[in-house]
Formats: sequence, structure tokens, C-alpha cells
Amino acid sequence: MHSEEILIWVGVLFSLLFFLALSLKFLRVPYIISFMLAGFLGKAIFPEKVIDWVAILEHSAIVFLFFFIGLEYSFERLWNMKNVLKPGVVDFVFNFFPIFLAAYAITKDLSFSIVVSAALYPSSTSIVAKLLSDYKRLVLPEADLLIGILIFEDILSIILLSLISGVGKVDEDRTFLILRSVIFLVLLFFVFYLLRDLAHRGVSHADKIAYEPIFPFMILGLLLLLCGVGEWLGISSAMIAFLLGVIVPEQSLTYKAVEEKLTDLKELSLGVFFFSFTYTSDVSIEQSLLLLLVALVLSIITKAISTYIGARLYGLSRRAAIRASLSFLPRGEFSLIFASLLPSAQPFVFLVVFLSSILGSISFVYSPKIASFLGKKIS
Repeated sequence: MHSEEILIWVGVLFSLLFFLALSLKFLRVPYIISFMLAGFLGKAIFPEKVIDWVAILEHSAIVFLFFFIGLEYSFERLWNMKNVLKPGVVDFVFNFFPIFLAAYAITKDLSFSIVVSAALYPSSTSIVAKLLSDYKRLVLPEADLLIGILIFEDILSIILLSLISGVGKVDEDRTFLILRSVIFLVLLFFVFYLLRDLAHRGVSHADKIAYEPIFPFMILGLLLLLCGVGEWLGISSAMIAFLLGVIVPEQSLTYKAVEEKLTDLKELSLGVFFFSFTYTSDVSIEQSLLLLLVALVLSIITKAISTYIGARLYGLSRRAAIRASLSFLPRGEFSLIFASLLPSAQPFVFLVVFLSSILGSISFVYSPKIASFLGKKIS
């Protein structure tokens, strides 16, 4: 295909992502859903190779996502998250194991069950955070809890992603893969922790050139190079990107320069990633409709119950706990990342994510009224 045709099709792709997201924004549809819907439309519009032409954005999306997540944390902040530890553990136990048991009981497929349960465990950071901001609920008492659990889920999801990244492989011993991943994760974390002072000094030197126009070349080069070497060694690029973000101090000029110059590239790559997810997925469900209904209903019920219990353990009132439980239902970006590990799980997880995002967003909007009504009944 000639270069002008490639430019035209890629231009049409980005235009579709923009105009569809802008149109659905007025219906308060999250961008992640808009991009996935664009993937469906793209099946009827684009040539099959369109994904190859934007492949670097698709492949680097996870690296950018976890690097920017890491920027929001520090080793000290991770250590000080003790107050959400119990709610976070309750959240994991209630939302991972029941779905795993249900999926395995129906399919008898261990790999599929592990990936699906990991995919449907975390709530959507982007959707929940955006809804909290859009509806002015960051001042409510449950906001700190929900954000804390989102942080806990982010970190645990990165660890899970590293542990099960080889789940679809059949040519290696799974026990060896898991053991190797655990050892690498522990060593990697301690290496980064022990070298954090050295890394901070390196960042202070980088601050001197942070506002040079060529600064993004250095950051992108180091980020992609180190993540690529990590993948070559069998270490999750997501974990490496996360830890690289953690060692960048929030007060540094490097931090500010990265946010100013690379945020748009991150959003662009994530849009392509979510588009690609549905564009390349076979939406025909190989598993039974029963499994889809069980997973959807169970994921909503367990998330609501676990968030309520976590809120009460956190010290919130019954009314605030009910409001929190109904505001935490949407699944999102992490779910799709987990599903990408196993092609057979992609269409199944997509439908659950899509439906839970819609139902969860509606539940979020009406949660104050429902909590007020139930709160009066309980009291």
C-alpha cells in the first residue's frame, strides 16, 4: 500500500476516535467505552493492516499507563497505605476468588478462569476517578477510601499481571513461570528501593535539561529500552514502568516536564490500545451465555458487598458505605489489559466490562439517592 493511503487511513482512524468520543461525551459516556465502540465501527471501515500502522502506539500504551501511575506514588507513600490495607484485602478476596470458582466450575479451563477473575477484580481507575470529579464527590468522606482502594488495586494488578503474563503459554512449566516471576518481582522491588537515592540524584541531574525540547527523547528512550530489556529477561514491562515512575520525585522538574510533554502521547496510545482491543477481537462468545450472566451479576454483587464491608472497616457510616458500594462498580482499563493476555478471554471480558461500565455509571449517578433512602430504612 502506498504511503499516501497509509496516511489517509491513519488520519481517518484518529478522526473517528476523536469525533465518536466527543459525540458520546454529551451522554457522559467514558472515553474508554467510546474507543472500544470505535473498534467495532472500525471493523466495517478500515483495512486489516491499519493496526500495523499504529503498532508502536498500541505496544507502548501499557508502558505509558503504568509509568504515569507510578509517577503518582513514592516508596514512602506506598508504605503509608496501611489504612486501606484491610479494605483492599477484602476487595481482592471478594472479587477474585468467587469469579474464579464460578468460571472454573462452568468451563473447567484453568487459564481462562485465572485471566477472567484477574480481569474482573479491579474497578476502573479512570472511570471512577472521572465520575468522582465530574459529580463533585471528592469532598465526600468515602472519596479517600475509594481512591485508596483504587491505588491498592493498581499495585496488586501490576503484580498479578507480572505473575500471570505467561498463563497462555503451554510450552513452559507454569509453576516455574510463577516462581520465576515472584523471585524477579521481589528482587526488582528491592533493587529499586535500595537504589532510590542514586536514582533521585540521577533525576536531579536530569532536571537541568528538563525543559530542553529534546528532553522527551531521553525519557522515551530510557523508558522503552529498560522495559524492552525487562521483557527480554522475563520481567513484566508494566512493573518496570511503574517502578521507574515511582523513583521520579513529584517536586522535580523532570516530573513536571514529563506531565507537560508526554501526557498527550499517553492518551493517544491508550486510545489506540482500546480501539485495537475490540477491532482485533472476535465478538462471538465461545463460552456459554450462562457464564456471561453469572460473571456480570457476580462481579457487580461482590464488588458492592466488598466495598460496603471495606467502608465499614474504614470507619464510614452506613449511608456513606452504601454510597461507596454503589459508586465502585465499573470495570475498565486493567480488565482489558488482563484480557489481552489470552485471546479467548477478550470478547467475554469486553462484554462484561462494557455492561458493567454502563450499569456502574448509572449506579454512581443515583447512589446518593439510594443511599439516603436505604440509610433511613436501616436507621
